Amino acid sequence: MSPNVAAPSDAIGRRVVITGVGLVSPLGNSPEEFWANLRSGTSGIGDIPHLPLDAYRTRIGGAVRDFQPRKYISDPKSLKLMTRPVRLGVAALELAVRDAGLIGADQLATAALSALAPERIGSFVGSPGHAGDRDELLRAIDLSYTDGLDLKAFGAHGIGTINPLWLLKSLANLVLYFVSLRLGAQGPNANICMSGAGGSMAVGEAFHSIRYGRCDLAVAGGYESLLDEERLESFETSGLLYLGDGTASAASRPFDRDRAGFIAAEGGAFLVLEEAERARQRGAKIYGEVSGYGSASSGLGGRPNESADAFAGAMAAALADARFEPWDVAAVFAQGLATPRSDRAEAQALKQMLTARAAYTPITAVKSMTGNLLAGSGPLEAIAALGCLGGDAAVPPILNCEHPDPDLGLDYVRGAARPGVFANILLNASGLGGTVSSLVLSQAAAN
Repeated sequence: MSPNVAAPSDAIGRRVVITGVGLVSPLGNSPEEFWANLRSGTSGIGDIPHLPLDAYRTRIGGAVRDFQPRKYISDPKSLKLMTRPVRLGVAALELAVRDAGLIGADQLATAALSALAPERIGSFVGSPGHAGDRDELLRAIDLSYTDGLDLKAFGAHGIGTINPLWLLKSLANLVLYFVSLRLGAQGPNANICMSGAGGSMAVGEAFHSIRYGRCDLAVAGGYESLLDEERLESFETSGLLYLGDGTASAASRPFDRDRAGFIAAEGGAFLVLEEAERARQRGAKIYGEVSGYGSASSGLGGRPNESADAFAGAMAAALADARFEPWDVAAVFAQGLATPRSDRAEAQALKQMLTARAAYTPITAVKSMTGNLLAGSGPLEAIAALGCLGGDAAVPPILNCEHPDPDLGLDYVRGAARPGVFANILLNASGLGGTVSSLVLSQAAAN
């Protein structure tokens, strides 16, 4: 255990298992399809069919294909309140609660959900923040602009063109609202706007809420679409985004010497977490167990994801929370952002933590296949890791890590998925404000 991490208290709390998963992603919209594509090393990065790109340098991304919101969201009035990112998040939520047996085929609550008091149900969401449709606002401004914005003209002519629901559609906590509404959840909740760390933090906070008795069941996840005009305009000037002209499937190159930035992507992923004994009593399907959670910040200004200390602090905190040592980690699902400095910082922290085991602890990076979903990536990669727990499993490869950066020396999974027995998996997620969040997922105990 790292000397700068406080020892956990004697009261370890209750065990927490994952009983439902839901996702919409560049690699498929079911866990089975997602896991199969990961193991085969299939890339989900390609063209962006729903977005005109004439004004942008971006040409490729990790898009959700053939997304039909009405398959997941039956209420047309609710759909009118949702932008594309929100629809992706709510679709993933719906799939997760159905998978957990909380909502039946008739779209109504099951006995398992009805048996819970509303105040014992938690909801935690990693959100991108503001989610409004700016095109509606821009049209109104255009009608009210001559040498500058004319507020009288805006009131007389512009505002009438704006959808009356525009403000509601823009709320940062809109998906949290739909989580609470769908489950009748009145327990602990949080809308976490921490960029790429937010979804992982949502899972961690849900885990702690159940572990320490604040609720018995919680839904946690995240969502985002960087394949949006406003997002692309922001990130294309950041120096973090891949803007090359190479083959789409070869563009994302975590830990490779030729890595050149992350791929913009979209999607949503949610998990249902539950107190272990209750889950077993109701006969729930159990994917795995959450064993530990930790977070840390770089404490530095400037660009994010570039501090080894932040990665090291989050990983040490997660292991301490799980009461594990570094040798208990069977594999690592790295942040793997594919920017030069972030990958270097994360690799340094992993070498520091794993010491002699760094040479033979498998490291993978799912973003090589999906791109970067920011708040959606942490929960999506947690679902990826659940497919690797236990026996007869395999850690998916890092695509395009053809020439591993010699300065980053770790045991990268390359070429093909690596089979093995993986009882405990560590996952990293990093935000664009210097925050890192780490989770430890474990094979669920037999009793």
